[in-house]
Amino acid sequence: MIMKKIIVLGDIEMGAGNGTDDFIADKTLAKLITSLSNQKSTIDLVFNGDTFDFLKSPYSINPKKYTRYITAEIAQKKLRLVADAHPIVFRALRKFGAKKGKRVVFIRGNHDLEIAFPEVQEKIKEMIGNVYFPGLVYKEKDVYIEHGQQYDVANYLNPNHLFIKHKGEKILNNTFISFAIIGALIPLKEENPFLERIKPWPIILKVHRPIGKKVNRTIAKYMFKSIFYYPLRYYDDPTHMFPKQLISEFIRRLRHTNWDLADYLPIFKEKKRPHKIIVLGHIHDSLIEKNKEQIIIRPGTWRDEYLLKSGKLIPQDKQYVEITVNHTTQWRVVKIENRRNVLNFYDVVKNEKEYIQLVKEEENVS
Repeated sequence: MIMKKIIVLGDIEMGAGNGTDDFIADKTLAKLITSLSNQKSTIDLVFNGDTFDFLKSPYSINPKKYTRYITAEIAQKKLRLVADAHPIVFRALRKFGAKKGKRVVFIRGNHDLEIAFPEVQEKIKEMIGNVYFPGLVYKEKDVYIEHGQQYDVANYLNPNHLFIKHKGEKILNNTFISFAIIGALIPLKEENPFLERIKPWPIILKVHRPIGKKVNRTIAKYMFKSIFYYPLRYYDDPTHMFPKQLISEFIRRLRHTNWDLADYLPIFKEKKRPHKIIVLGHIHDSLIEKNKEQIIIRPGTWRDEYLLKSGKLIPQDKQYVEITVNHTTQWRVVKIENRRNVLNFYDVVKNEKEYIQLVKEEENVS
């Protein structure tokens, strides 16, 4: 059997370069991809969902335009903006995809469901070369890789109902939470671009009371309208259909003022997958859980995130999973050295947009 490597990166979240784009590690990611290009091994470079942050990307910068009605044309415009905002990453991917034995794999996540459009897949192939789109799951021997939104009730999508018709056009059948982000939360993100990068989110809402009140008020208002007003006002609009199973979830989260993603791992483990190595994403916290038969790994995110601790913002590490498939299957989690400075939370709050630029420059310093 020929040795094969599987490199897994999750939750990159490359955006359109505007205020909602949280990916700043262009040089680090491009350097990694280039180093993989130069290896002699057969490699599948697997991006495990949310590679592109199409969800929070506009489809036009000047003037700035967002829409909940995502057609193939709109999706391609978003892709072009993301590629223009992160050119060195796309150049590195193209170099990788041109090498013999190298393949780029894009699994769909809840931030880049636009990959489901055949037109978007063709455009990505034109940009990169040897690309494979397995859908929601990638499998190789005893390796299983999936993003994970399918076990999160708020982000579940029907894989057999990816598109819907609206006014004669085929549009993306996005999740309810995705429609909520587009319809209500993007303006908050643009006003406070740094705060959403800080974890844990429930503590941020309590420590920074003005933003906490604003977020809770915005979400409560949108949910109320989604239940009682929008379905009547837009009765013929499928993007305003409210999933009734979310009512209890919304009440629970409002009571605890917790809008973070719920950990879906207990639900996932009920499926009892037979694979030896399982790699998941969606939740940005890293995790390694082992037993005698199986290991579950979440390598975490590559977007710019910080842990709030005693008034300090600690930049989070970036990691990827390297799996070697041969007579036996080996794995390791590789951590990228973090040379970033710790920030003062209260300084950042005073001028978020200034710090957005400062951390981007620091991340990409030679």
